[in-house]
Amino acid sequence: MKKIFLPLLLVLFLVSLNAVESKITSVTVYSDRAQITRSATIYLTKGEHKILFDELPQSIIQNSIQADGKGNAVLRDVTFKSEQFAQITDEKKKTLTDELLELQDKKITFNDKKSQAQDEKRVVKDILTKLTSTTEKTENVELDPEKWIKMVEFYRSKQETLDKEIRNTDKLVRDVNAEIDKVKREILVMGQQDYKYKKMVEVLVDVQKEGNIKLDLSYIVYGPSWKPIYDIRVDSQEKTMHLTYKSNIFQKTGEDWVDVDLKLSTAKPNISAQPPELKPNYISIRKYRHVKQESLEDRYAPSMSNIVEKKVRHSYDGPVDGGAALSIDIDIPESTVKSGFTSVVFDIDGSNTIKSDNEQHLVTITIQEFPAGFRYSTIPKHSQYAYLKAKVKNDSEYPFLPGDTNVFLDNNFVANSYLKAVAPTEEFWTFLGVDEGIKVEYRFVKKFDETGGIFVEKNKKIFEYLIKITNNKKTQEEIVVWDQLPISQNEKIKVKLIEPSYKEDTEILKINEHKYIEWFFEPKAGEEILIPFKYSVEYPIGTQIKGL
Repeated sequence: MKKIFLPLLLVLFLVSLNAVESKITSVTVYSDRAQITRSATIYLTKGEHKILFDELPQSIIQNSIQADGKGNAVLRDVTFKSEQFAQITDEKKKTLTDELLELQDKKITFNDKKSQAQDEKRVVKDILTKLTSTTEKTENVELDPEKWIKMVEFYRSKQETLDKEIRNTDKLVRDVNAEIDKVKREILVMGQQDYKYKKMVEVLVDVQKEGNIKLDLSYIVYGPSWKPIYDIRVDSQEKTMHLTYKSNIFQKTGEDWVDVDLKLSTAKPNISAQPPELKPNYISIRKYRHVKQESLEDRYAPSMSNIVEKKVRHSYDGPVDGGAALSIDIDIPESTVKSGFTSVVFDIDGSNTIKSDNEQHLVTITIQEFPAGFRYSTIPKHSQYAYLKAKVKNDSEYPFLPGDTNVFLDNNFVANSYLKAVAPTEEFWTFLGVDEGIKVEYRFVKKFDETGGIFVEKNKKIFEYLIKITNNKKTQEEIVVWDQLPISQNEKIKVKLIEPSYKEDTEILKINEHKYIEWFFEPKAGEEILIPFKYSVEYPIGTQIKGL
């Protein structure tokens, strides 16, 4: 036995295990996950070595692990491991328990202080009641107004002081209750998670020549996300839009990203790369038959496929990659935007730090300035205001993803809005709020029935409105006015536009399939525009019309 055991022991010791300190160097964040790259440099002698990357995030996706590097070595194997170990120590539990007791004592002290203030309020009130109550002995006592004024002032001042003290104490109690709840939750989590799994990756390298080896380990973790947000600042005098394209990044992976090369990707890895396939859709006549009563054991027994799947997931400990020579890094010129066939990657300038606190971390993607055209839009039927909006062409190389916007006009905050997706070279509109320099009036003129005699079988109602637009600004402006015709859903109900006269769409007048009417005007400074709007609705006598 000894002749067999000793050679095996020597072989095992020939492969050394080296736990390395690694640093996160780059992160690419997607909509619901992130790709992390860790780098480590280690001096190794000739021969085979196992390099251990320890303390990896709990949310790591096992099949995403890849290794690469630089140096005179061959990459032989990459193995993922998960070991269970104790997470919570008695010392940690004791520290939290002591903190909880201290907070509870503090709460008792605050409550005592509040009770004392309330008792003092009652005493002061009782004193005042006794002084102001009338008895047989005090009926003929002459009241000194000056003393009473001082007494009332004292009472009021004392009550205000005590009320303020009670309010402050209530706030302290609320704060300490929040701290108590937090500590209780932490203690509860400790009880539920006495153990956790330690995630590790072993990289087996065959060093051809002694020296420094640089290893890069990349993996994907679930949880991190980013979403766009915009600051839009419009200058009405210069006719420009200043757009700051930013991103809110969230992550709680358990490891801080400190001074990393940060990228944001528009790719959606959670969606399959190919569309789902159609399957034959068979239909037939339903046939009823007796169904065997299902037992509880049959109902809740797991399927064999589920059992096998679980075993495979928990027992996997094989290589992810192997046999590849460590590659030599190739320098690639950095660009701010890298476009692919289906996605875009924003490379954020400089080094960035994103802590694992699930708080929003704001980074700037780009700042752009565009020439802007202005136009007003109004729907007087619903709101007698003119709403200013700016038209901009995205002549940058950046696609704008859908996101919330903070809109400013001439350095004044206007509103929070929402920007829809805008591709490069695409035009888009942004509303900038109400401008009362354009006056809008909407008047109902009249409604009347038109009949043709006693033998007429139809009713005809005519509706008449007048829209008035006044340009009180010092410049000529553009404005679009909207209204609508009722849409008949019955062939016996006829709707006819009387004014304005319409034959086909023009630059000034358009009507779409929803019977929305659009007028376009360019009123000069001080100009007043009158827009008559008149239509009729014809329907059989005795019919009740809904929607008029």
